[in-house]
Amino acid sequence: MKALFKSATSYELLALLGSRVGYAFSLSELAKAIHKDPANVLRELSKLRAEGLVRISQDRGNKEYALDHANPVAKKLVELFSVVESADFEKRFTVDWILAEDIPNMCPFFNKIGLDSFVKEFGKTSGRAYKKVMAIFREYHVWFYFGEQDAFEVGKHLVDRMESDPAFMDEVNHNIVRIADELRSFADKLPEDRLDKTSNKKLWGFYRDHEKIHSEFYSWCWIPQAADMLSNNLTDRGKKILTSIGVPEEKINEYLTILNQPSRPSMIKIEQDEFSEIGIKVQQDPQQLAVFKDLFSKFREEELKMFGLYEHNAQHEERFEQYVSHLIGSIRPDIKKDLQDHYAKYYYGKFLFTEEQGVYSFEHYLKALVRLVNGDADIRKTLEKDRADTAAALAKRNELIRQLALTPKQKQFFAAWGEFMVTKIYRRYAQIYALYRMVAVIEEIGKRLGLTIKQTKFMTTEEIRRALADGFWDADEIKQRVPFSVYYVDGQGYTFYSGAQAQRIAELIGDEGLEDVDEIHGQCGCPGVAHGRVKIVDVTADMVKVEEGDILVSISTQPDLLPAMKKAAAYVTNQGGVTSHAAIVARELNKPCVIGTKIATKVLHDGDEVEVDANRGVVNVINRV
Repeated sequence: MKALFKSATSYELLALLGSRVGYAFSLSELAKAIHKDPANVLRELSKLRAEGLVRISQDRGNKEYALDHANPVAKKLVELFSVVESADFEKRFTVDWILAEDIPNMCPFFNKIGLDSFVKEFGKTSGRAYKKVMAIFREYHVWFYFGEQDAFEVGKHLVDRMESDPAFMDEVNHNIVRIADELRSFADKLPEDRLDKTSNKKLWGFYRDHEKIHSEFYSWCWIPQAADMLSNNLTDRGKKILTSIGVPEEKINEYLTILNQPSRPSMIKIEQDEFSEIGIKVQQDPQQLAVFKDLFSKFREEELKMFGLYEHNAQHEERFEQYVSHLIGSIRPDIKKDLQDHYAKYYYGKFLFTEEQGVYSFEHYLKALVRLVNGDADIRKTLEKDRADTAAALAKRNELIRQLALTPKQKQFFAAWGEFMVTKIYRRYAQIYALYRMVAVIEEIGKRLGLTIKQTKFMTTEEIRRALADGFWDADEIKQRVPFSVYYVDGQGYTFYSGAQAQRIAELIGDEGLEDVDEIHGQCGCPGVAHGRVKIVDVTADMVKVEEGDILVSISTQPDLLPAMKKAAAYVTNQGGVTSHAAIVARELNKPCVIGTKIATKVLHDGDEVEVDANRGVVNVINRV
């Protein structure tokens, strides 16, 4: 095909312009899209203009180039490139894809930033970018994929670099904190109201600047994920190091968990401890404690008659919130201020990852405080025990390091690995906050384009810019993406597929059926053994099912599932490595955890009786419902 044209650059230009009907590109955009020097691109554009295939417009005060569809040859070229695209289409998607994440409530606006960064920016920090990635959307439900071999090679490259130079791991941790702080600082400056008075140019500036910071954010923050999430590269390397120094196989998982124990608490634990301190204040004041106990006692007596349940029934929770609102006037001023400050600091934690999740109310925290002071007779004792357990775990780690006579590089390797667990949660808090603050911006853009906030989130960055700058957008095409679409990124750029093409991609990827499986294998997130009934919990609405001692099974846990995780006896997840949320919480609550099973939520069902042997990374099915 390229031989039909005078140069490869001409071919690539015509292919791009021919595939984007109705779009015009600046010189810099064209050069970036086909990865060519702007001077070379300009030279070829001049030749194509002379042949009448390309036209120039100056709608924005600078030159933009588009295929001249008035030229009959250009029309034939569009048809020709359509045929070529159809041939390339099957080849593009007929590869071995590996599912990276399955998230029931994911913002496409946010997800696209990560996918773009994995291909375009990730190599700048990691040394190796992904070749191609894609996401399948059904409304706000996303499944995103990497090429299986590509993901393995990226992970291996990173782990090779980490082992040979653990200082790189420290650099990653430092930059995760730095860029998370930058993202939070940017979000703090976003206006919350009067956006209707803001110019299109300024709205675009908010959108563009957020994407720029968030893209760099992913170029650093995805490194720990990439090293272990998809192919267990980091975990396998850690095991290999321990094997090389003579650790017996039966001790590998135990020692690995001890050695990568974080030296400081995550933001999840910090938030919990700060909340416990408020509960301690209540328990130290007999009058305050009596007020909280009286309300809780009356509520339980009355509501048990109505609902027959203790908590988590949606109607029950609504009534409980009404009850606790009457408590506000009886709270000691300093305790109320502490609770208000806690609310102001963490209210956005529920925002995972769309406006449909909303944020926590003040009453949510008041309700949690009522439960805490009534559910734990001595919160201070519990907190002190937690801190003593953490100190003991760190002492155990230090003793193991001494016994194994680890080299300085090995010590640095395991310590930085443990720090990944802390910085991962730190960046997640900043990320959630920024996404929450961007809602008003995206909503205002949508209003100006006659689109809902959800529809606006399915627009590409280029479409947002052109809509705000030139007043051009294809509303019908954008709306078609919402029910079902595919977003694909490779070295040549990005494409949104919808309709029949999206359906064909889903067919090419496939979804293999699973026969009955009685033994599931994964990684040890936290050692231990537990036995109980399965409860599948992927979103907050699922938490109503969880009772004390259940086995919480999830695609991947998130901070908003913490109340259910506290009740569960163990956790099992499809996704994640040893730095995943489930593994971090499991260690902080000292509960068995098996991660990265890939199939747990497909094989197990609510009510199945299982044994979780996290020491071996195995889940055995005892009885099925």
